[in-house]
Amino acid sequence: MKKIIVMKKSKTTKSNAMDKIIKMISRDEQMERNGGGQWVSTHRVHKSKKQYSRKRFKCDTKRAINDD
Repeated sequence: MKKIIVMKKSKTTKSNAMDKIIKMISRDEQMERNGGGQWVSTHRVHKSKKQYSRKRFKCDTKRAINDD
């Protein structure tokens, strides 16, 4: 015999509903500010300038070669 496991439905509290409404409003405002349908992330990861970057190294070397 197999046991059927049924998960309980989580109750949506008023605070969760308010948070969702606030997020939706802020997204709509951001869309209007950025000009029609563009979404821009607000929390980006800080990129370390001390870290070795091959892409940046390649660009710098190509620029140095072309300048000569």
